[in-house]
Amino acid sequence: MTAAVPYRAALSRTALSRTPPYQAVRDSALIAGRTLRVLRKNPGRMIYPLVQPLVLLVMFVSVFGNLAITGHAGGASGTYREFLIPGIIMENAALTAPTTGLALLRDASSGLADRFRSLPMARAAVLAGRLAADALVFAVQAALLLAVAALLGFHVRGGLAGQAAITAVTVAFAVGVAVLSAWLALLINDPETAERVLFFPAIALAFVSSAFAPVADLAGWMQPVARVNPVTAAAAVTRSLASGGPLAAPLLALGCWTVALIAVPGFLAARRWQSAR
Repeated sequence: MTAAVPYRAALSRTALSRTPPYQAVRDSALIAGRTLRVLRKNPGRMIYPLVQPLVLLVMFVSVFGNLAITGHAGGASGTYREFLIPGIIMENAALTAPTTGLALLRDASSGLADRFRSLPMARAAVLAGRLAADALVFAVQAALLLAVAALLGFHVRGGLAGQAAITAVTVAFAVGVAVLSAWLALLINDPETAERVLFFPAIALAFVSSAFAPVADLAGWMQPVARVNPVTAAAAVTRSLASGGPLAAPLLALGCWTVALIAVPGFLAARRWQSAR
């Protein structure tokens, strides 16, 4: 009886190494479906990713929206509202993404994780499935923020196509941060500690950037960090999509950041998940 568990683990590793791509996609889809069913049965879990960003958007725009600002969106002048709202969208994406890592860590700390690891499924299926489900949440969050922003006077020059592009950029950026948070959470390997620690990098990413002010207006020591911050690149892409400003340079920077955040931490998170006990 005691030899059965090692045998099943060895069988799982053997099957894992031979998992064809279509099975990896199927396994990931099953995990994503499970995650979405859990959210449907527990709608209270959607308060943080969907309701809180709307509250922050309304509060920030109501307090600061009519300030004048220059030098945003490729050099155009306008109200702070036009500069702020893209930054808030990316700030909320950065602050919501750590929930992916926390959810994975809760599963890793439960018997459910052991059941997943004993099955002949793709190593990355749990992580990919969770990210697919969270990507849908990120998309809904971005769409809601854009809808409320439109009511507050924020307009996207490209219409529905521009709004769809902003949503896609937001999802890609949020998924990158979520992958990083998943790796860090599994590395910490303690739900209570991770809950306190994971949001510090997200807060730093959001505030040491051009999300709320142009880089040139930040403190001198912040400016070098803000220039290479992925939030700065993501906010710049969003502002350019909204206003029709230059897009190539910030899009290239954001693309490099997104690939880096997904590829390296994603590989490490998948290995960490499979070896976690």
